[in-house]
Amino acid sequence: MTVSVEQTWQRIVALLSEHAPVTAREIRPPAPIEHVERLQDAVGLALPADLRAWWAAMDGIDDQRDHGTGSRVGGLVPNSFVPLTVKRAEEEYVRQSGYPDTGCCTPEGTHHKRAGDTGFPFCTALVPICRDVSGGLLCVDLRPGDDHGRVMNWYASEGCYPSGWAGVAEILDEIAERLGDYADGGEVPYGERHPVITEGALTQWS
Repeated sequence: MTVSVEQTWQRIVALLSEHAPVTAREIRPPAPIEHVERLQDAVGLALPADLRAWWAAMDGIDDQRDHGTGSRVGGLVPNSFVPLTVKRAEEEYVRQSGYPDTGCCTPEGTHHKRAGDTGFPFCTALVPICRDVSGGLLCVDLRPGDDHGRVMNWYASEGCYPSGWAGVAEILDEIAERLGDYADGGEVPYGERHPVITEGALTQWS
């Protein structure tokens, strides 16, 4: 039976509430639908169902608040990414889309490259969803192609390139599975990332 994004997120929140309550308390309630629609209008492309479902369940974490060392909730998404609020996602999109990849993005809003292709400096079909302490982003790729909806890494110095996740649902599946391993005290499979929880906060993955 297929598990929905909503069910996976509920499992993640339950595990965090028990084992990493500091992180759980930082998660914001569902995103206002008007914020989601405004971002979709800005991008001009439909958002994938798994992303809309995630934002319907939570509105990220306020990444601009003073969290002391900055690492207290920095590990919610593997590789030290913090889920953005939809408002912050729009701000990042507006900022970065001012520097489009001229080899991909056209003034008409179409794209020469396919989903999953690398690009520099930024593709206007990428929707930011997470940010790390260095300013790097995880983005959902809305370009057409077999990899439509794939999660891409983006850094100012490198541009965009594929991450290991085919979509938002895959990110959440990994978080839920690894947190479940942590809760059960089981061994993490070789080569897989596992959560590090310190003083009630999921601080990183190793």
